[in-house]
Amino acid sequence: MSPAYVLKDFIEDLEGIVAAETDQWKIVGAVEPLVKQLVTGEDLSWLKPEYWNPPVGKIGVAAGYGQYCLYRRGTELSVIAFCWGAGKGTPVHDHLSWGVLGFIAGGEKETRYRRVDDGTNREYAKLQEIGVYQTEQGETSHLITPTRDIHKVENPGDHPSVSIHVYGCDMGRQRRRRYDVESGKIEWYTTPHDSDEIVIE
Repeated sequence: MSPAYVLKDFIEDLEGIVAAETDQWKIVGAVEPLVKQLVTGEDLSWLKPEYWNPPVGKIGVAAGYGQYCLYRRGTELSVIAFCWGAGKGTPVHDHLSWGVLGFIAGGEKETRYRRVDDGTNREYAKLQEIGVYQTEQGETSHLITPTRDIHKVENPGDHPSVSIHVYGCDMGRQRRRRYDVESGKIEWYTTPHDSDEIVIE
């Protein structure tokens, strides 16, 4: 019987991929099957029990979900457990980074958008909705900037959802944008981590 594929194995493989490749499509193509292997494994003991629920009393744009950083290296890489409360979600936002998402428990409704203006205005954007997608337990998704980077997500279920997100940045420090679809207004913001596990600066 082969040993379980756990977080430390994934981090080692992830670092090997990003050390050898700079093209984000190729990175995502290599990382996504490993994320699937990680989130569908029988041994999930690497994920702390408290990460299966969002923190209590959180306010602001990040209210309703937990952003638990499992691993980060400088501003170049992060592996994060996100936990969404039932019925909670995000504003429309981007990441300015590649990303891979894998779902451990529950599911996610994702509404994707694209910019249809020329992208030069830092304060205004015209967005077009391009589709609504449902991702379930054991499935994966990905982000590519700038062509597949703008979305909003929500947990449509009655229980918390838990997913692993891998980014080519430290998403706890990344300045990125949220969008008001109706007015076109852009607001720059950050979402600091609620906890840190392994940190390499």
